[in-house]
Amino acid sequence: MKAKFRLAGRGGQGIKFAGSFLAKAAMKANYHTTVSVDYTPSVRGGPIFCDVVISSEPISYPFCDRDADILLMLDQEGARRAGESACSKTACFIDTHTVKTPETYINQGQMFRYPFSKRADDNHIPGSVNILSLGLLSNYLHRKAARDELPVLADDHYHQVIESMPRRFRAANSRAFELGKMLFDEAPVG
Repeated sequence: MKAKFRLAGRGGQGIKFAGSFLAKAAMKANYHTTVSVDYTPSVRGGPIFCDVVISSEPISYPFCDRDADILLMLDQEGARRAGESACSKTACFIDTHTVKTPETYINQGQMFRYPFSKRADDNHIPGSVNILSLGLLSNYLHRKAARDELPVLADDHYHQVIESMPRRFRAANSRAFELGKMLFDEAPVG
């Protein structure tokens, strides 16, 4: 099993943190994993993307070129830079409130639109939109893992990562993760 994830957004949205979170959950499940980050010189507010590769075997190349299995887009400019990684098999998860024209950058794969940032704002946790989106992706992976060769990550793997965070961040991140899972349940994919 080998799966490639590209998480895209803008500096300050926690894209790098989300990639690290996903990689740590995969390591808890005994997978090999890598995290690579690409961003512009204007870190805060500039486009950023993070590639996470998860595999049952050692990883020799840690990037998503034009072969991402999962593409998460939380910002228009990040989408512009990261859209090149989409291919026919890519499942693209797009924030409906911050990415207005994903079709401009993505012409392959499947697009699934969710109100990630709106849900985080409505629940007074705008700084946790990254973890909310991972909650949604966790439910997607649960549903698709066996038949699509995606990693099998149990809820416990994610919760172990949350429990390893400083105490002051645990409640908000746990809540954001669960809100993302509920968002998927409202409009499941697959």
